[in-house]
Amino acid sequence: MDVDVWYRTLRMAVGTYVLHLHDAEIEAAGQLYCVSPGNRPSGSDDGRVPAPAEDAARWRAATEAALAALRSVEERDRAARRQLHRPDQAWQGVWWELRRDRLHRDYEVRKAALEVEVRAAYRAFRDEAGDLTDHIAAWRERWAREEREREEQSRAERVAAVRAGADGAVWTYRIGDHGGHRRVLIWLPAVERGDGDERGAVIRDLTARQVQKMIGERRGRDPYLWIAWREATGRAMQEWYEDEARPAGSARVATDVGAWAALTGVVVEPVVWRPGELEGLRVAPPSRGSGPSGVSS
Repeated sequence: MDVDVWYRTLRMAVGTYVLHLHDAEIEAAGQLYCVSPGNRPSGSDDGRVPAPAEDAARWRAATEAALAALRSVEERDRAARRQLHRPDQAWQGVWWELRRDRLHRDYEVRKAALEVEVRAAYRAFRDEAGDLTDHIAAWRERWAREEREREEQSRAERVAAVRAGADGAVWTYRIGDHGGHRRVLIWLPAVERGDGDERGAVIRDLTARQVQKMIGERRGRDPYLWIAWREATGRAMQEWYEDEARPAGSARVATDVGAWAALTGVVVEPVVWRPGELEGLRVAPPSRGSGPSGVSS
């Protein structure tokens, strides 16, 4: 049975270079992943990966053993270094001065022994839990591959929805107010979630050419009518255009306007400003609800 393993680099878990050791071997060991303390997230850099329970227990035990060994080294090193500090009392200071060179030599001997322990702790962790890093790398690669496959499938479904809309009565629109204009908002229910939250009656089950005929009639009465496509629909149209409708050899960037033209045979201008309107917006102080904005989904 798989369980969740929270992980971070061993370097982050240790939090310091023990004995100020940071050569190539220590750096490499510090980049290995270990189990986060308590197998709980303790920072934004922690990750989570599923793993067999037996492996998770082994990795956690190896992490706790390494951290305990390194903490022990730090504690004993601090105790040894305290002997190198000159005592405050005068008579002890004299005694310390007489033994200072010997104390420093003894400390270097102890430090060398502690360095051996540090390396042994890192090597033991690498031997016992180094495969956690490999497990995480394999899981990330598998997740990325599955994510690519999911996206490819989603793209194929979006393109198929637009393909069905080339002749099918599958389009929906709503006419509402936006930025001081009336606006036709168009979408494919197959790729959108619900009808959105804007006001206005929803007209369903039309072909793209029927929607375009309505736009032509409406613009005949209101030449400043805006046209927009909901976000997922616009993306699907662009993908369909890239895959199936763009002329061979064309370097034209896929846009929802270009895709709509391929579907209906009509090139529309989505945003048409009234005379002086755009210039007025440029000099007027900003206010909520004025000017063009992104298409709502």
